[in-house]
Amino acid sequence: MRILAIILLSLVSLTCFAMLPEYFSSWQWIEQHTPKSQTPQDERIYIGDSIATTNTFILRFQAGFSLREAVDLTRYKGTDVNVIVLRSEHKTEPVFRETVKRVEKPKFELRAKDVIWIAPKGTP
Repeated sequence: MRILAIILLSLVSLTCFAMLPEYFSSWQWIEQHTPKSQTPQDERIYIGDSIATTNTFILRFQAGFSLREAVDLTRYKGTDVNVIVLRSEHKTEPVFRETVKRVEKPKFELRAKDVIWIAPKGTP
């Protein structure tokens, strides 16, 4: 019985770690790691690096600002990356989850208050 309980606990733990990021905790985490941002709250786009926690940004939203432009402002400029975009309307489900290629400009439109998580290609 003890072994069964350990196996069940292990499966539950692995399932929790495999979950996608959640919107509210993501933007709060990015805000905590960029406390000196002067960008107005309603005009923010949050960018997080899923590998290096020191690479977080808060940018000012501008109409027409593309996902590729956001990626190119990070250390991943000119590379293929995995991108997840979260929005407040879809608290636990991404509105965009794809690989963005270095020469590609996805037609996906960013909005103010979006959270963008970037990871090198091949990272889960």
